[in-house]
Amino acid sequence: MKQFKIVLLIIGTIIGAGFVSGKEISSFFSIFGYYSFIFILPIFFLLYYFINKLLLIGINKKINNVDDLNLIIFKKNNKIIKIFTFISFIILSSTMISAINTSFNIKPYSLLHFATILIIIIISCIAIYKDLHFIKNMCTIIVPFILFLMIIVCLINLNSPSNVLLSNIILLPYNVITYVCRNIFLSYFVVAKSSYGLNKHQCKQISFATALILCLIMTVVIFTELCNINIINSNMPLLDLSKTSSVLYAVYLIVLQFAIFTTLISTLLTLKTFFNFKSKLLNAIIPTIICACLSFISFNYFVVYLYPVIGILGFYLIYYLMSSNLSFQDSNQDIHKASQKTQNNSRSHN
Repeated sequence: MKQFKIVLLIIGTIIGAGFVSGKEISSFFSIFGYYSFIFILPIFFLLYYFINKLLLIGINKKINNVDDLNLIIFKKNNKIIKIFTFISFIILSSTMISAINTSFNIKPYSLLHFATILIIIIISCIAIYKDLHFIKNMCTIIVPFILFLMIIVCLINLNSPSNVLLSNIILLPYNVITYVCRNIFLSYFVVAKSSYGLNKHQCKQISFATALILCLIMTVVIFTELCNINIINSNMPLLDLSKTSSVLYAVYLIVLQFAIFTTLISTLLTLKTFFNFKSKLLNAIIPTIICACLSFISFNYFVVYLYPVIGILGFYLIYYLMSSNLSFQDSNQDIHKASQKTQNNSRSHN
């Protein structure tokens, strides 16, 4: 049961508005037609490898903050890495909040917009105050329903597929690498933190199940989008396909918000570890308010202009994970020194 919960937690961290709406899959894969299916297997092995690597990092250590994890992975306490990580998760969290308002077509700076932001702040603060246990339990309930509904929408829209090629095939390998890098970076803290106390065999089981489920869902969505090529360029392809029934559309729209919310909470949990206030509540409130304020920037601006920042650090993270031999002795000493330094700084401020 513990492994099952962690699998759903990781999936809940990775799938957001882009994945559940089908836009992410259409933009990265479906536009290449049947060629997309060739790369499903490499994606499976990449996801399995990197998720397992992160789980192994966390099994013997209680990872409490991003600094500790970065010391293990990058083998150095680098301020540039810390700043880039902080900025990246600010961007990710702000984008998720912005996506909620965008999906409902709420007019910017309207009374409803401010009210929605306030509700998001309250719910998010409660969730991240309770730390990983809350999001893990929430994903156990919500994620199976999200995946089930995605499959239902796909199955009722199956017909004869078309082998469209809407982009240069040379870009497909690049898209595969970019897709894996971004999603591993998005979830790397939550993955490592969730595995404390597991054994190596359990880590392999979790990695295999997570990669398999994600790749199977991707395969079904790609096939469905190729059966309905008119929606490939839509902003939210699967949401459009759910319009065959008004009830299904309403349910899918709600499910989409849950998918955004699970990703938002996981990114805020990571962001929270950068703050060291004596009050645990303040550590939850401050990052949430910062991201809520930045969410007034348009959703499209985040995706087009700020997401490349995340991609840079994603590539960097993947490079170090591939070259890491998981020898943590030196890192443990650095972590101890860094933690001691943080405590001393905290005392001096007080």
